[in-house]
Amino acid sequence: MRTALAMLCAVLVLAAGRADAQLDRSIVPGPGPAPATAFPDYDVLTMTNGLRVIVVQNHELPTVAIRLLVDAPPILEKDMAGVVDMTGQLMRSGTTRRSKDQLDEEVDRIGATLGASGLSVDASGLSRNIDALFELVADVTLRPSFPQSELQKLVMQTQSGLKARKSEPDAIVSILRKRILYGDKHPYGEVETEKSVGRITRAACQKVYKTWFVPNAVILAVVGDVQKDQVLALVKKHFGAWKKGTIPKPVAPAVQPLDQRTVALVDRSGAVQSAIRVGQTVTLPRTSPDVMPVTVMNKVLGGGIARLFVNLREKHSYTYGAYSAVGPDELIGAFTAQTSVRTSVTDSAITEILYELNRIRDEAVDGVELDRAKNGLSGAFVQSLEQATNVAGYAIDIERYNLPKDHFRTYLQRVAAVTPADVQRVARQYLAPDKMLVAVVGSGKDVKEKLAAFGPLRLYDEEGNRVAEKASAPVTLTAEQIFAKFIERTGGAAKYAAIKDRTIEVSGKIQEMDMKIRTVQRSPASLYQEVAMMGMVQKQVYNGTAGWTSSPMGSKDLTGEDLEDVQKEAPIESYGALAALGIKAEVTGRKEVKGKECYEVTLTTKSGSVSRHYFDVKDFLKVREASVKNTPRGPVEQVTDMSDYKPFGGVLIPTRNEQTVMGTTFVLTVDKCTVNGGVADSLFVKPAGK
Repeated sequence: MRTALAMLCAVLVLAAGRADAQLDRSIVPGPGPAPATAFPDYDVLTMTNGLRVIVVQNHELPTVAIRLLVDAPPILEKDMAGVVDMTGQLMRSGTTRRSKDQLDEEVDRIGATLGASGLSVDASGLSRNIDALFELVADVTLRPSFPQSELQKLVMQTQSGLKARKSEPDAIVSILRKRILYGDKHPYGEVETEKSVGRITRAACQKVYKTWFVPNAVILAVVGDVQKDQVLALVKKHFGAWKKGTIPKPVAPAVQPLDQRTVALVDRSGAVQSAIRVGQTVTLPRTSPDVMPVTVMNKVLGGGIARLFVNLREKHSYTYGAYSAVGPDELIGAFTAQTSVRTSVTDSAITEILYELNRIRDEAVDGVELDRAKNGLSGAFVQSLEQATNVAGYAIDIERYNLPKDHFRTYLQRVAAVTPADVQRVARQYLAPDKMLVAVVGSGKDVKEKLAAFGPLRLYDEEGNRVAEKASAPVTLTAEQIFAKFIERTGGAAKYAAIKDRTIEVSGKIQEMDMKIRTVQRSPASLYQEVAMMGMVQKQVYNGTAGWTSSPMGSKDLTGEDLEDVQKEAPIESYGALAALGIKAEVTGRKEVKGKECYEVTLTTKSGSVSRHYFDVKDFLKVREASVKNTPRGPVEQVTDMSDYKPFGGVLIPTRNEQTVMGTTFVLTVDKCTVNGGVADSLFVKPAGK
């Protein structure tokens, strides 16, 4: 920076001495000093009950943001992982003065927002409504009623999301990274599960609340078009009677870094993509002078369209995106590089990630590249100050972590001061590619052997639990033999042949919206399917020769994978028709599905689309189907778990189907099944002009 300023001064002196000279536009002037950020002034006051209040006045817009945060260390939740977050959500679900509906109505009436999660409460609205907004924040904070009915709803909603998480590779690999880097005895290594959330009780939430929501553990930030005296009067009015409490001081166990590069794999048999995380823990508290050089280093490496992105996407076309992040933390921070790539290039992508990690350690960053990274960070920070909620968060950080009072005012200057030597120094100090975790969720049979080249490899399940490798029992049955046993178990070939037509009506809810599906099959291979939802109806038809679909958006012929799908589903007994359709069936091993040992049979169509069918090795009932559809957003996996088989027309069918698509899980149940009731020919006639 001193050299740049000296150069600028020299240019100005030269220009003053030769005012009549022509300006040489081929010379790029050196940069001037970075300005101080226009971070607003603020006041910090401590009330007699220990409540710390931060007031940030900003009169540009007639709005106000309020953030109330318990200044607590990370809490180990043990067998009730998720209870802290559930406590915050339940606080917003009703008080001793207002039900959840009444809270919602009052918030809507003044055009505001009000939310709670974990150990924080947030609100925003017009500054003219600050009295009403303060009263609502105080009501949620001081008088939560923890209604049992709302807790039951929250538990069910959370469990539904956790169930869907098991089919999301990105979610699974993130869990895997946490569990291995921190361990399940550390707050950062805990993972919410359906079981842990199911254990959460009203009493447990009340205990969390009583333990941590005490004024001497709370910071309250108010930002916007307000006056300090006005805010203090409201704080005294609504929070002045709040009594002090004793604040626990839990101590988290020390986290041991890996002593060598380690590979962790969650086997998703048949997956077409691998989700990858490469990372490690870092000791980097927020007060460290290295936070800014590390932040700039990460920006060069993977903070946006940076080295990882250019390498893996633009140079090699492995992925849609590749990024990295680093997080300072008072307990223990972390660095993570992440991407998702097609299965065939999993090992190649990891090789390139490690290459970039080593390159930023071994080579000084180019000045132009460094300036680009610093400009990006500076611009993003300045833009973030436009949001009052961000300013509130920054002000709380200063108070919470004992940062210098001018920490954010000097942000741009600290960014500008980072040099290529700083970037290389912190890369060498904080990044250890040879001692990182390589976590992958993907098809084990396709990637396992190649991954072992990066380090010792261990297998895990979807919740980050270690899976003991054991020799799988040999499979002596062919796919055709497994299909034959399934047909026999569900009724026998004669019963299937006796069914000339079958109509199945199912129903369910997707995100609280009702859905009904009516499926009609007619021998030998005609299919009519009607899906009704939100007042709209979509139809899909195959008449044994051609297929089409119609909806309020119009109609179109089915081709490619879509046509193959309906051809495969049209026969009442579908497995016997696979060969005629050119579909290859292969037994690809044994796998545990929901606690049941299953045969895995992989079907591959002529176009190359893949689906996997799982049959219980004991009774040969099908328990799961998994398939991958190519969409404009990339490959999307759909998983259907089947249960509650019941007979209709002498043939067993699953009456409960739990489906997971794109992170959403819903259950479809059979309402009615009619066998040989007669089907009108008109169902399978393509409308004229369509």
